[in-house]
Amino acid sequence: MKIIILEGIATSGKTSVKNKLIENLNKKGLSFSIIEEDETLLPILDNKDKQISVDLLREIIIKKLKEEKDFIIFDRLFFTHIFRTNSSIKDFEEIENLLKNNSLLIFLKIDELKIPERINTARNHRDKEWNDYVDKKGTNKEIYQYYIKQQRLLLNLLDETSLKYKIFDTTQMDFENIANEILKYNEVASA
Repeated sequence: MKIIILEGIATSGKTSVKNKLIENLNKKGLSFSIIEEDETLLPILDNKDKQISVDLLREIIIKKLKEEKDFIIFDRLFFTHIFRTNSSIKDFEEIENLLKNNSLLIFLKIDELKIPERINTARNHRDKEWNDYVDKKGTNKEIYQYYIKQQRLLLNLLDETSLKYKIFDTTQMDFENIANEILKYNEVASA
């Protein structure tokens, strides 16, 4: 079993990369399980308590590790919890320890100058609930600054993680190529 963890700010392309991974895994006839942020984040979206986050994630990970799949793909897992609970990687060490074997954390990064454009594009195709959630962060400028700050902080977490990771720039939205590279890396890592 291989574990792929997709992390990045809103609009970084996690869902698009995940969908391309699904296409490729289906073509190869490999079994997989997808764990969406509906399970890993949304149930406790407004949570600020790191222990509540750790408890939720531990339960989800242990359950998923029991499945007999070729791949488990997490569409967002613990980096956002660290950011939202003002915690550190050390606070989530238990989560990392559960994932150390056969996992690859993929961080999807956007050129900071393109973040406002990405947010505005997303406003046009995402639902009202998402737009309302984003609007709570303030003016357009405050919203852009929030996501720029979040991306910087999440990138800094990579220096502290014990997990193997790769960073992909999604500014050009070349999601097919990124998905192919992720799967190639997993093939090499297991050889």
